[in-house]
Amino acid sequence: MKYRFLAILLCVAMTVCLTACGGGDEKEEISTESAVAVSNNHLDADSTVIAVGKTKVAYNEYKAYYYFMKNSYESVIGEGIWNYTKAIGGDKSLGQEAVEAVLRLIIQVKIINREAAEQKVELATDEKEEAAHNAKTLCDSLSEEVKTANGLDVKTLTRMLEENKLTQKMYNIEIGKVNANLTPEQIKVAKVQLIYLKANDKNREQVKQKAEQLHQSLVSSATGFYTAAKQHTEADEIETMIGGSDSRTQLKQAVIGLQEGQISPVVAEKDGYYLARCIQADSPELEQEYRNEVVQQKQIDAFQKVYKKWSQKYEVKVSKALLVRE
Repeated sequence: MKYRFLAILLCVAMTVCLTACGGGDEKEEISTESAVAVSNNHLDADSTVIAVGKTKVAYNEYKAYYYFMKNSYESVIGEGIWNYTKAIGGDKSLGQEAVEAVLRLIIQVKIINREAAEQKVELATDEKEEAAHNAKTLCDSLSEEVKTANGLDVKTLTRMLEENKLTQKMYNIEIGKVNANLTPEQIKVAKVQLIYLKANDKNREQVKQKAEQLHQSLVSSATGFYTAAKQHTEADEIETMIGGSDSRTQLKQAVIGLQEGQISPVVAEKDGYYLARCIQADSPELEQEYRNEVVQQKQIDAFQKVYKKWSQKYEVKVSKALLVRE
């Protein structure tokens, strides 16, 4: 039950964590609400450890968020993961990264709930009743020792669930404003294996030569493209969809229309050179999958933009004691 609760509680907030880090560079004059003071030394249950403007977050609430996040990962991977640093690089342990992720999560939920209040968006009675019921059910399933150690009580859990539900509602309102209409040309698509070689003004000719050499070696091998991609590509994913809504004009023109197994010529874009091998040609089913992906990204971009504007309204303070906890 407690891990199912975690999924419900953090689903939207983690989405916000993923989407709210972006936004454009445009600047706007916005009045910023100063943050109240936070406790930086000894922390009691009701000590203010996060402040979003005048909104206070008590230590108990922070501990509750952290408890569910930590237990969800430990149940799958084990307790030793929190001291591991190699997987993420740098000097931070996964435990330290987790603390910062929970802090961001809480801050974002509080900002979105403040905006909900300004827009007079509220939960319906049945939504509040569901949150209260789920909070009590969860609380009843935990031992007194666990509840005491992690700041868990019905009141805190009910507020957390309500605020996450309201976060979901605000997210849905904003993405509902996005124009999801796409023309037939915008959803033409091919699924490909992609080799991307990053280039800049200094090494462009050298990278181009490497791309052309790779192309020559690959056109004669029907099975070697994936292996070459694993070895050479600087793309985040080897397999991806390239379609009519892609901003890389030359790449989409070269890829859309390829037959299965066909390899594109070397494609030059501002950021480097591309080679693509078609693994699934355009079809109604693939177009629908691509359309959904494009619309989802448009929604994410729209929410990034509006969240950035909301976040500028509030000064944020975080207790130094939390940042050195792990």
